[in-house]
Amino acid sequence: MVRMETVIGVDVGGTKVAAAVVGGGALAARVEHPTELGDGAALLDGIAAVVAEVEQGTARAAVVGVGLPSQIDFSSGTVVASANIPLQGVPVREELQRRLGRPVFVDNDANCAALAEAGLGGVDDLVMLTLGTGVGGGVVIDGQIFRGSSGLGAELGHIVIERDGPECPGACPSRGCLEAFCSGTALARDALAYAEAHPDSQLGRELAQEGRVSGRVATEAAQDGDPDALALLQQLGVSLGVGMAGLINIFEPQRLVIGGGLSAAGDLFMPQAISEAESRALPALYERVTIGLARGGADAGIIGAGTLAAHEFQRSNRGEG
Repeated sequence: MVRMETVIGVDVGGTKVAAAVVGGGALAARVEHPTELGDGAALLDGIAAVVAEVEQGTARAAVVGVGLPSQIDFSSGTVVASANIPLQGVPVREELQRRLGRPVFVDNDANCAALAEAGLGGVDDLVMLTLGTGVGGGVVIDGQIFRGSSGLGAELGHIVIERDGPECPGACPSRGCLEAFCSGTALARDALAYAEAHPDSQLGRELAQEGRVSGRVATEAAQDGDPDALALLQQLGVSLGVGMAGLINIFEPQRLVIGGGLSAAGDLFMPQAISEAESRALPALYERVTIGLARGGADAGIIGAGTLAAHEFQRSNRGEG
């Protein structure tokens, strides 16, 4: 049986790759580097280099878990679709095992984060939404990640909450989905539109000075008290609440958590999200769920990737995989 302290978790995002030794929900020897986006081989080499850097100050890990912002055929570890990183069609598990010389397990990053949150919260049934460049989702049922028939399911960010809403900014043919309303990309789109329509606003002045308005800038403006930026975050919260209500009605989780980079500004939009969810979800289901921000914060993906690797390594050694 692999010890948790011999596991490395890796969280790969569109801007950074973060990794650490994972043990009991805690991290050690954490490192972080920008994501190599030139091509798939460079990105895989970058992941291997991050793992090697983690191991410079610790013992060699027996197994490595990797969370990717991609749709993954879990049984083979092959990326089926990927919007933000150049790994579509790549057998990532096989390639990393060759580079690292040990077992590697690969899953969707939101699945990993959900598994971490279930453990940190001490629950067996959990739904998680991750708000970042896009919107990811993860579902844990009876302590196990729900992936659908082949590992591609639980794409919660692409449930539609407005039939004729904005086009999805990700690799999704639909419109009006959660990612079209609640992602950092969507926030940047709305902030830019507001800045263009109101050049005398704080966001308008940012556009005139910098030539762009990012979701990060809009969030920082809201945190500094700008009422226009705050209104954009609050409207994001209302849309989030609509989606949350649907997920509560479908899964009846013990806990529903919001994570990802935008969750750092959760105090600006979670009250609206919770109020909207309460007004829309079936009362008997809503009263049984606890809603809150992810406890693992920015490191939930690393913790979950390491936890996943440990679980799957143990299962394979028992002949269950």
